[in-house]
Amino acid sequence: MKIPSYEVQGLSTPVGFITVVVGEGLIREVLLMADETQARDALRQKYPRHAWTEAGPALAACVQLREFFQGERSAFDLPLDWTRFTPFATAILRELARVPLGATLTYGDLAQRAGYPGRARAVGRVMAGNPYPILLPCHRVVGRDGRLTGYSGGEGITTKSRLLDFEASVVKNPHLLRKIP
Repeated sequence: MKIPSYEVQGLSTPVGFITVVVGEGLIREVLLMADETQARDALRQKYPRHAWTEAGPALAACVQLREFFQGERSAFDLPLDWTRFTPFATAILRELARVPLGATLTYGDLAQRAGYPGRARAVGRVMAGNPYPILLPCHRVVGRDGRLTGYSGGEGITTKSRLLDFEASVVKNPHLLRKIP
């Protein structure tokens, strides 16, 4: 029997179906699709050698995501594959991970915080290519006028809006956050 290259685990959430893809013990990607059918189609295309698993980092990610959507978690502690990013993208994404639940900032603000003032458009490209939606909360980044701009997960801007609305409701009801890591 041939061992698959990737292990996957999925989770139905209020914003769509999430599939976590793991390779060599590291999370390679989080697919956020409108539904499970789209997720399975994307998996077949991008990761033809995959197998569903009930263990390891894929399961841990789904457990943490479930906790997030139950209002019990505000941050994630998972083995992401950071080797795939340029130093610039790494700096941006690590700074993005520090944006607290329920908060938003602009692309320019994120560039400034990561030490790259004036690179808002480049930050936008990093956000568009973020392989870890929700885990690295690119939905918390908005246009300079506060408007919601591009989001590639789920149903696009609708999903981004739903995520921000969900987080706002959790922040307004702090008793929901029972297990903040």
